[in-house]
Amino acid sequence: MSLNLNDVPPRRATGLAIVLAAMGAMSSHEAQAQSAPNLVGTWKGQAQAVFLGANPYRKTENKGPNFSKDVREFTFVIKEQHDNRFSGESTEGKRKEQLIGAISTDNRTGIVLDDDGQYLITIRDLDTIDACYSHHNAKSKVVACYAWKRQK
Repeated sequence: MSLNLNDVPPRRATGLAIVLAAMGAMSSHEAQAQSAPNLVGTWKGQAQAVFLGANPYRKTENKGPNFSKDVREFTFVIKEQHDNRFSGESTEGKRKEQLIGAISTDNRTGIVLDDDGQYLITIRDLDTIDACYSHHNAKSKVVACYAWKRQK
Protein backbone atom coordinates (compact mmCIF):
# COMPACT_ATOMS: atom_id res chain seq x y z
CA MET A 1 0.00 0.00 0.00
CA SER A 2 1.36 3.42 -0.90
CA LEU A 3 0.35 6.82 0.35
CA ASN A 4 -0.62 9.34 -2.31
CA LEU A 5 -0.54 12.83 -0.84
CA ASN A 6 -2.81 14.01 -3.70
CA ASP A 7 -5.62 12.06 -2.03
CA VAL A 8 -5.05 13.80 1.33
CA PRO A 9 -6.50 17.27 2.01
CA PRO A 10 -3.68 19.91 1.97
CA ARG A 11 -3.92 20.72 5.69
CA ARG A 12 -3.66 17.05 6.64
CA ALA A 13 -0.84 16.46 4.14
CA THR A 14 1.20 19.22 5.78
CA GLY A 15 0.59 17.77 9.24
CA LEU A 16 1.46 14.28 8.01
CA ALA A 17 4.69 15.56 6.44
CA ILE A 18 5.69 17.26 9.72
CA VAL A 19 4.98 14.10 11.74
CA LEU A 20 6.96 11.92 9.29
CA ALA A 21 9.89 14.36 9.33
CA ALA A 22 9.93 14.46 13.14
CA MET A 23 9.84 10.66 13.34
CA GLY A 24 12.73 10.43 10.89
CA ALA A 25 14.78 12.96 12.85
CA MET A 26 14.11 11.15 16.14
CA SER A 27 15.05 7.74 14.79
CA SER A 28 18.19 9.18 13.16
CA HIS A 29 19.23 10.82 16.45
CA GLU A 30 18.51 7.62 18.41
CA ALA A 31 20.56 5.56 15.95
CA GLN A 32 23.51 7.94 16.28
CA ALA A 33 23.33 7.96 20.09
CA GLN A 34 23.22 4.17 20.19
CA SER A 35 26.02 3.53 17.74
CA ALA A 36 29.03 5.34 19.19
CA PRO A 37 31.99 3.14 18.22
CA ASN A 38 33.65 1.21 21.03
CA LEU A 39 37.16 2.61 21.53
CA VAL A 40 38.07 0.50 24.59
CA GLY A 41 41.43 -1.16 24.05
CA THR A 42 45.04 -0.36 23.26
CA TRP A 43 46.05 1.96 20.41
CA LYS A 44 49.53 2.92 19.19
CA GLY A 45 50.74 5.78 17.03
CA GLN A 46 54.05 7.21 15.89
CA ALA A 47 54.39 10.98 15.90
CA GLN A 48 56.66 13.72 14.70
CA ALA A 49 55.92 17.26 15.83
CA VAL A 50 56.65 20.89 15.18
CA PHE A 51 57.13 22.86 18.39
CA LEU A 52 58.29 26.08 19.99
CA GLY A 53 59.92 26.06 23.43
CA ALA A 54 60.59 23.29 25.90
CA ASN A 55 58.22 20.36 26.30
CA PRO A 56 58.42 17.00 28.11
CA TYR A 57 59.00 14.96 24.95
CA ARG A 58 61.60 16.81 22.90
CA LYS A 59 64.63 19.07 23.35
CA THR A 60 64.53 22.58 21.93
CA GLU A 61 67.22 23.04 19.29
CA ASN A 62 66.59 26.72 18.52
CA LYS A 63 64.34 29.64 19.45
CA GLY A 64 62.24 29.33 16.31
CA PRO A 65 60.12 26.42 15.13
CA ASN A 66 61.67 23.02 15.80
CA PHE A 67 60.76 20.25 13.37
CA SER A 68 61.42 16.99 15.19
CA LYS A 69 63.48 14.43 13.36
CA ASP A 70 62.83 11.65 15.84
CA VAL A 71 59.66 9.59 15.76
CA ARG A 72 58.01 8.93 19.14
CA GLU A 73 55.70 5.98 19.73
CA PHE A 74 52.72 6.73 21.95
CA THR A 75 50.43 4.10 23.48
CA PHE A 76 46.84 4.98 24.32
CA VAL A 77 44.83 2.66 26.55
CA ILE A 78 41.11 3.42 26.65
CA LYS A 79 40.00 1.68 29.83
CA GLU A 80 36.37 2.72 30.16
CA GLN A 81 33.62 3.97 27.86
CA HIS A 82 30.04 5.05 28.59
CA ASP A 83 28.08 5.78 25.43
CA ASN A 84 30.16 8.44 23.65
CA ARG A 85 32.41 9.32 26.64
CA PHE A 86 35.63 7.52 27.52
CA SER A 87 38.73 7.65 29.72
CA GLY A 88 42.15 6.08 29.91
CA GLU A 89 45.81 6.95 29.75
CA SER A 90 48.64 7.58 27.31
CA THR A 91 52.29 6.66 27.69
CA GLU A 92 55.51 7.40 25.88
CA GLY A 93 58.70 6.19 27.50
CA LYS A 94 58.41 6.85 31.24
CA ARG A 95 55.79 9.60 30.89
CA LYS A 96 52.12 8.78 31.59
CA GLU A 97 49.12 11.10 31.17
CA GLN A 98 45.42 10.76 32.00
CA LEU A 99 42.94 10.94 29.11
CA ILE A 100 39.28 11.87 28.92
CA GLY A 101 37.38 12.11 25.68
CA ALA A 102 34.07 12.27 23.87
CA ILE A 103 32.83 11.22 20.44
CA SER A 104 30.64 13.75 18.65
CA THR A 105 27.04 12.98 17.66
CA ASP A 106 28.25 12.17 14.14
CA ASN A 107 30.03 9.12 15.69
CA ARG A 108 33.10 9.96 13.61
CA THR A 109 34.81 12.96 15.20
CA GLY A 110 35.67 13.87 18.76
CA ILE A 111 38.06 15.36 21.27
CA VAL A 112 40.49 13.92 23.79
CA LEU A 113 42.17 15.87 26.60
CA ASP A 114 45.41 14.83 28.28
CA ASP A 115 47.29 16.54 31.12
CA ASP A 116 48.31 19.58 29.09
CA GLY A 117 46.76 19.50 25.64
CA GLN A 118 44.08 18.15 23.35
CA TYR A 119 43.60 15.80 20.42
CA LEU A 120 41.01 16.38 17.73
CA ILE A 121 40.16 12.93 16.44
CA THR A 122 38.49 11.41 13.39
CA ILE A 123 37.54 7.74 13.56
CA ARG A 124 38.60 6.46 10.14
CA ASP A 125 37.43 2.89 10.77
CA LEU A 126 37.09 0.53 13.74
CA ASP A 127 40.87 0.06 13.92
CA THR A 128 42.22 3.52 12.95
CA ILE A 129 41.88 6.95 14.54
CA ASP A 130 43.38 10.03 12.92
CA ALA A 131 44.52 12.37 15.70
CA CYS A 132 45.85 15.93 15.69
CA TYR A 133 47.43 17.01 18.96
CA SER A 134 48.00 20.56 20.16
CA HIS A 135 48.93 22.40 23.28
CA HIS A 136 50.09 25.91 23.93
CA ASN A 137 51.08 27.74 27.06
CA ALA A 138 53.45 30.55 28.04
CA LYS A 139 56.51 28.28 27.63
CA SER A 140 55.73 26.05 24.67
CA LYS A 141 53.55 25.19 21.70
CA VAL A 142 53.30 21.77 20.08
CA VAL A 143 51.34 20.35 17.13
CA ALA A 144 51.40 16.89 15.53
CA CYS A 145 49.00 14.83 13.42
CA TYR A 146 49.26 11.05 13.11
CA ALA A 147 47.23 7.83 13.11
CA TRP A 148 46.48 5.58 16.09
CA LYS A 149 46.14 1.88 15.24
CA ARG A 150 44.16 -0.55 17.41
CA GLN A 151 46.35 -3.32 18.82
CA LYS A 152 44.87 -6.80 18.62
